[in-house]
Amino acid sequence: MIHRDTEELAENKLLLLYILSEAGIPLSKNQVTQVVLENSLMNYFSMQQFLAELVQKGLVVCYEDMGRHFYRIQRHGDEVLGLFLIRIPDNLKKDLKQYLTDKGMLIKRENSVQSSYLAESSGTYSVYLKLTREDGTSFEMKVPIPSEKNAKKICANWNENAPDLCREIVRLLEEQDIH
Repeated sequence: MIHRDTEELAENKLLLLYILSEAGIPLSKNQVTQVVLENSLMNYFSMQQFLAELVQKGLVVCYEDMGRHFYRIQRHGDEVLGLFLIRIPDNLKKDLKQYLTDKGMLIKRENSVQSSYLAESSGTYSVYLKLTREDGTSFEMKVPIPSEKNAKKICANWNENAPDLCREIVRLLEEQDIH
């Protein structure tokens, strides 16, 4: 019984390493949760525990960006995965790879376009907008907004139209005469 439990724990950690490795990009906590639960790999609480243990062992790094936690496999995690990859059934690897491919563009878009807002003591809201492109360039902006309703609307518009909005902002800046 103990042997099977230990083996299952190891396999679940390997699955998390495999997901992070195959994704090829950092995944938010919500994205990892989505992959795990939609594929019925393990329960939410076990996943949280295993991720924390992988971070503690230095196999995965967890970092925060604009209020969201992201996970990225480390080189040591890739090495461990390579050593024990055989323990993950081929059909499960195939299914996960297909799932990540099918969801890949959604995951990349979620990571490249980010928005959030924060209530300030003055009664206004600070809206944070960020767009990161595949080549590593990014656009970031912090804007004061008078109402929560407008802050939410700006975040929603940014999430839907960030690339076009960035181009328009740059175009407007280029048109300005400098005296």
